[in-house]
Amino acid sequence: MNQHTAIAVRRDDVNLWKQDGRPVPGWLHPWMIGRVEANGTFLIETPLGQQRVHRGYVVVEHVGDVYAWPEEEVGARVAELRDRAVAGSRPSNMVGPGKSLKTAIPSRKRERGSPGTTRRVYSPVTGAPPSIEWVGVSDLQVDGDYQRSIDGYTSERLIASIAAHWDWRLCMPLAVSRRDEGRYVIDGQHRLAAAKLRSDIPHLPCCIASYDGPADEAAMFVAANRARRAISRLDDFHAALVAGDEDAIEVNRVVHEAGLKVSRQTRSQAWVPGEVSFTSSIANILGKHGEDMVLEALTGMANAFRGQVLSAGSSVFIGLTRILVRPPEGLDRERLYRALHHYDMTGWGKFVKGAKGTDMRAQAMRAAILEVYAGIAPART
Repeated sequence: MNQHTAIAVRRDDVNLWKQDGRPVPGWLHPWMIGRVEANGTFLIETPLGQQRVHRGYVVVEHVGDVYAWPEEEVGARVAELRDRAVAGSRPSNMVGPGKSLKTAIPSRKRERGSPGTTRRVYSPVTGAPPSIEWVGVSDLQVDGDYQRSIDGYTSERLIASIAAHWDWRLCMPLAVSRRDEGRYVIDGQHRLAAAKLRSDIPHLPCCIASYDGPADEAAMFVAANRARRAISRLDDFHAALVAGDEDAIEVNRVVHEAGLKVSRQTRSQAWVPGEVSFTSSIANILGKHGEDMVLEALTGMANAFRGQVLSAGSSVFIGLTRILVRPPEGLDRERLYRALHHYDMTGWGKFVKGAKGTDMRAQAMRAAILEVYAGIAPART
């Protein structure tokens, strides 16, 4: 086929159509999936699964099946299709552009295997095959309910570095979820943010699959990031919360009942008053000592440090709960929570400066709170 060939032609048992920007012929519509994108590409259903038709590709229809190949491969591919049809067999495991159909036909020798060998049995695969597509950067969205924040200094430096030294060879396809309301990035938001900083990257390669809602996406986000690198406990918590994890839901509920909320920011400079970030400590005490103790401690902190960023909140919480777990004889709880007002967050933070490890911080803060408590007069009755 050359540039003078008709756009859509019938050659005996084969329909041919080249994608060069003209309207899609009617005979191809039954195999199309979705709409034609702004860049002219679209998906078709083939024996290989979903395949994207790019500009310059030729779509071939043969005995009720369609395929899409680069123009230079069409002659050889059509010849192979006809050879198989004449032989009375049809290719059931054809491969994509650039590889011969013949290499996709497993030999009988290979199927039989070696004498005495046992074929390994695998569990069924999960999910349906994804589609590989080029998607406009403006069409890609991020779900902040489970995605990690990229507002921190480290993320900002990484994004700036990717944008400044963009190398297509390092740009693996983004993992993307196909939702009714759009396409949401599960893995690759740093690459997306870097592409948006530039003006010469209008599209990104994406591996697009269907998920059973945001909870399923969040579970995949955690799996993908844990497999590659550790994610922060706070990011892990929010992903678990969206995924429906019972422990995360309980922590979130107790925090809200205390009049606080869990921060979305891992960077302490981005925290705001009324936010907690020490979800692991809360979950630990919740599991060991129950909801009442956690709610009491958090409520006391919410009242004592109203309007303040809880920069030393983790240390105050674990020190306070150490007191509640093993209270001194005759502990006056009203007096204990009045003691918290004696210092602001910065002041309490000085008591654990240099302390290494959770246990040392807890002991140092317990001692500091009880020292202030001892110097406060009991409430008059």
